[in-house]
Amino acid sequence: MPKPTKTKKYTHTLLVDGDSLLKTAYHGAKDLYNKGNHIGGIFQFLTMLRKVINENRFDKVFIFWDGQFSGRLRHEIYKEYKANREKDFYNHREPKDPDLYIQKHRVSQYCEELFIRQFQDEIIEADDSIGYYCSNIEDDEKVVIISNDRDMCQLIDDRVAIYVINLRKIISKYNYCEHFNHHYTNVKLVKILSGDASDNIKGIQGVKEKTLIKYFPEICKKTLTLKDIISKIEVLQNERKTRLKTLDNIKNKVTVGCQGEDIFEINEKIINLRKPLLTESAKEHLNNLFVSPIDPEDRTTKNVIKMMLEDGIIMAIPGGRDGYINFLKPFLRIIKKEKNFFNISKK
Repeated sequence: MPKPTKTKKYTHTLLVDGDSLLKTAYHGAKDLYNKGNHIGGIFQFLTMLRKVINENRFDKVFIFWDGQFSGRLRHEIYKEYKANREKDFYNHREPKDPDLYIQKHRVSQYCEELFIRQFQDEIIEADDSIGYYCSNIEDDEKVVIISNDRDMCQLIDDRVAIYVINLRKIISKYNYCEHFNHHYTNVKLVKILSGDASDNIKGIQGVKEKTLIKYFPEICKKTLTLKDIISKIEVLQNERKTRLKTLDNIKNKVTVGCQGEDIFEINEKIINLRKPLLTESAKEHLNNLFVSPIDPEDRTTKNVIKMMLEDGIIMAIPGGRDGYINFLKPFLRIIKKEKNFFNISKK
C-alpha cells in the first residue's frame, strides 16, 4: 500500500499596501472623534487589518508605505505620470489633509509595537516594494496582498493572491474571472494598451478594455502578448470592408501621451510590477527587512494599550476597556512568531 503523500506546509505572509488601506479606513470612519481629534483612520485601519489577519492566520505581516516623493522614478521615465494629481516629486509641500498625515504616523507607531515589519522610502512607491517581495518569495511561502489598487492584480499567480479592500475578499487566479473581464495574466497587457486614468498613464488612442475584449476575445480566456495582438490586427482588418482606425492605432502606436512611438516600451517600464522600479539602496533595505529579526526590546502591547487610551481608540472597540484583549488577539500570534524568530536568530 503506497504511503500517503504529505501536504506541503506553507508560511503565509500578508503584504499591506499601507496608504491604500489607510485611505479606505480614514474615509470610511469620518465621524469618529476623540476630544475633537479625528481618530477614524487609526481605529478603522487596525480593525480592518486584524480582521484579515484573524480570518487567514498569517505568519508574517509587512506594511509598505509610499514615501513623500514616491513615484519619482516613474516620473523620470514618463513626465506626465500622476500629473492629474498635481504631485510634486521633488519639493516638499504641506499635506493636503493634515489629519490623514498625522494618523499615518500614528498607525505606524502602533504597528511598530505590534511587531509588524514596515518599509518606507522617500521616492519609492509601495507597489514596487510589494512587487519586489513577490519576486523573492520562498518556495514554501504563500502571499496575500491587501490593497484597493487593481494594478496589484498583475502579481497574481499560483502563490500570490490579492485581498481587494472594497470587494472584501481574496482574489486569486481561481476566482479572478468572477470579478474582472479579462484573464488574470493579461492585467499588464490591458494597461499597456489602454493606459491608466488614475495615474494619468496614456494608452493607445481610442483603446479601452472593452475594445480589446471585443476584437480580441481570447484575452478573457488565456495569456496573450503584445505580439499576439499586433499579429491579429491585419487578419481582422482584412476581414472588414473598411479599416478600423482603432486597430490601426495599436499597430501604428498612436497616443496622445508624451510617450510617442515608444509607448509600449515606456508603459511596460512604468506598469510592470514584476520588474519594480527601485534604487539599489531600497533593495538593500528591503532585503534586510525580509530576513532580519525584530528586536523585542522596548516593544510591548502595554505601549499599544497606553496609546489606545491616549487616542480614545479603546472606547471605540466593542466591549470598551474589557474588549481590548480580544481586539489584540490576532496580533498576538504575529508577536509570538516574531519573538521566537528573534530568539532562534540570537542562538
